[in-house]
Amino acid sequence: MEEIVAPSSFSLKDNYLISADELSENILFRSAGIEIFSLKGLKELELTISDCQEEPSLNMYFSLQGISSAKPISSGQEYHVEPNRHILGYMPNFEGDYSLRGNRVETFGICMQEPYFERLIATDLPCLERFWNEVHAGREADISRGPMPITHQQHTVINEILACPYVGQMRRLYLESKVTELFFLQAQQAESMSEQPFLFIKPADIERLHAAKLFVQQHIFDPLTLKQIAREIGLNDFKLKKGFKQLFGCTVFDYLMQCRMEYARQILLDTHSTIAEVAYTLGYADPYNFTKAFKRYFGYLPSQL
Repeated sequence: MEEIVAPSSFSLKDNYLISADELSENILFRSAGIEIFSLKGLKELELTISDCQEEPSLNMYFSLQGISSAKPISSGQEYHVEPNRHILGYMPNFEGDYSLRGNRVETFGICMQEPYFERLIATDLPCLERFWNEVHAGREADISRGPMPITHQQHTVINEILACPYVGQMRRLYLESKVTELFFLQAQQAESMSEQPFLFIKPADIERLHAAKLFVQQHIFDPLTLKQIAREIGLNDFKLKKGFKQLFGCTVFDYLMQCRMEYARQILLDTHSTIAEVAYTLGYADPYNFTKAFKRYFGYLPSQL
């Protein structure tokens, strides 16, 4: 099938004179009504892009590293997507600015236009029914109350898309199936988060939970326990466990695993360290167990880096 370039598509490097040593942009797939793209900032980056989109679109956006922002002219309010967070939303139109910033920036996204995204209409979940009702009314809509953490399953599907081994018609069918899978993974996550009982968190406890997150970041090589972290920040186990999940969308130990795997990935990419050396640094007695954990998290082996 011949790939069709949408007239509204543009290259950041072509339009904003960004050099190749600053930004790596890759259009993975482009056909009638859909575009799949990835973008990496190769060094510290702070970029603002003005855009005007008149056609309705459904957007699946994953901020893997760095902070992404959008600021529509109509509201003047800036919306942020932190690292390792994703959103799924519908926009009837957009005029405003997009921003990217961070020591490292890596994003992955899928943009769909009508009637392409209509094939994804399903109302089996309450969050999907609400979402599609808003879309059909022509109103801006989000699948969740805010950005959600990227799960291991979502990471796996993204990596399968990035490493698609097919060409021609097989490539199109494969990528379309993966886009559908990723869409419903986002919807299932949004539904599960909406069912969780809400815990009121006092402002002082929010500060302590952010301190817990920082403590985990600074102690990724240590054999941490929930009681140790709770004692360090001055919260009891229950408030730490429930509050962390509600505020950050993942458990304390899911976040610890995320920090460890992201550290391992960057060390393997940026240095000449061996897989065994990284495994031992992170406390794995056997590099094989580290390799299994890495593949379970990213969907590919560390040797493939």
